Amino acid sequence: MNSSAGPDGIPAKFLINTKDSIATPLKLILRKSLDEGKIPDLFKLAYVTPIHKGGSKLKPEQYRPVSLTSHVMKIFERVVKRNIMKHLIEQNLINPGQHGFVPGRSTKTQLLQHYCDIFETLSEGTRIDTIFLDFAKAFDKVDHDILLQKSSQT
Repeated sequence: MNSSAGPDGIPAKFLINTKDSIATPLKLILRKSLDEGKIPDLFKLAYVTPIHKGGSKLKPEQYRPVSLTSHVMKIFERVVKRNIMKHLIEQNLINPGQHGFVPGRSTKTQLLQHYCDIFETLSEGTRIDTIFLDFAKAFDKVDHDILLQKSSQT
């Protein structure tokens, strides 16, 4: 975990060094947040820094944004994700075709499944079409005015 403090001013080292004494109060705060369905504004802020990707440093498209967010929020998000994933896996609610962000699955398992589907279809004498899409620089193609408008509505 990066030790720099996010907008809430809480560095990672503080959380690590005081985990035994702050675990219960932090749990109460985050539980209240879940119960009320509200995230404190301070936890939603980020320090955004442009990081050069290569090429000309004079071209804005050669930079990508990196956000430094609250370490407390990162912990909260990790706990929520772990519990949601546990529920989805235990209840068998994840589509077998979903490979991204699923434990034990990856781009490799997706590719192997795709090859199996191709071979099965061809062995049945059926036609199959495959489309590969490359979303390189997808963020650059987002209409940022619409993105900002949508994010301000949430």
